[in-house]
Amino acid sequence: MTVRATLPTADAPSPSHGAARRVEDTFAALHGAGSALLVPGLVAATTATLLALTNPGGHIVASDQTCDPLRAVLTGELTGLGRAVTFVDCTDVDAVTAAVRPATQVVYTPSLSDPLMRLCPLNDLAIHAQMNDLLLVVDNTALSPAQLRPLEAGAVVVVEDTSPCLDGWGEAGAALITGLDRYLPRIHEQCARFGGEVDDWAAHLLERSLATLHLRVAAQRDSAERIAGALRAHPAVRAVHRPSFDEAPWALETHQGFGGLLSFEVQPYVRDLSGVLDACRRDGTALTTTARIPARTTHAHLSERVRREAGVSRQLVRLSAGVEDPGALLRRLRPALDACLAQGEGNGGERC
Repeated sequence: MTVRATLPTADAPSPSHGAARRVEDTFAALHGAGSALLVPGLVAATTATLLALTNPGGHIVASDQTCDPLRAVLTGELTGLGRAVTFVDCTDVDAVTAAVRPATQVVYTPSLSDPLMRLCPLNDLAIHAQMNDLLLVVDNTALSPAQLRPLEAGAVVVVEDTSPCLDGWGEAGAALITGLDRYLPRIHEQCARFGGEVDDWAAHLLERSLATLHLRVAAQRDSAERIAGALRAHPAVRAVHRPSFDEAPWALETHQGFGGLLSFEVQPYVRDLSGVLDACRRDGTALTTTARIPARTTHAHLSERVRREAGVSRQLVRLSAGVEDPGALLRRLRPALDACLAQGEGNGGERC
């Protein structure tokens, strides 16, 4: 018997045909919304959202945990278009209240900041926003709808990068926007002015990834909890940044967990973290734990003083937990942290 391959014709849609629309519908449903927008990148998604929800002369209160390149766009592009931006600690509702002006229209914050993993009290922030006729926009990238649905807490628009949660394989390189129906058309219009679109194949890959979102995030959450517990017990680690329900009992009403991200700081006398990075190095397969040093990557452009003021030291390591059993990672990581202790012994135990 001869088997013949069937080639697609002009009338036969590819597997990716219509994938962008299906991704939008799926993402909206995950957040309990009516519609969503798939756009090429978080910076474009956030900028378009904030422009659409404000007027020239308007004011935005933004989280001081906003990182570049988005922070540069907010302070540069938005200011050039007549919007004023004030950065404050959005985990402190009193600080947000103090920053509000008569011209304030939007409060913008991540639900969980990266890399310091500071949890935002969205319920309290939303109440304040509603009482003052402000629009709450939430970047939910670090948690995804599998862990938190900000619209239920009072946000009006949610933006999410597809990495690290929505697209577990890191292949799409896009962002999604959802929210109350009355705001999406004007955001869509603003996105269209920026141009660009997510290609069909990338949308197809993202659609495939969304089908396993809850399973993946649950595994990543459990791995992150186990890794955080092991790190807290090691003497080379002086701080682990990972929220918990014990520290934030109010989150029991809104959160299913805290995702797969965490960060930790080794003792300040440690200068060489190459062994820690090697222990967390990807093994070439998808969905494994990855590590980076923010002071050398996302925050490398900042001066030492500004980094320290932001709480990002040279000893801070940020981890994105994978779906694999973290046992093998911890067996590699413990000797690497032991070697960090040896650096202190080589310095006579000096802590600078």
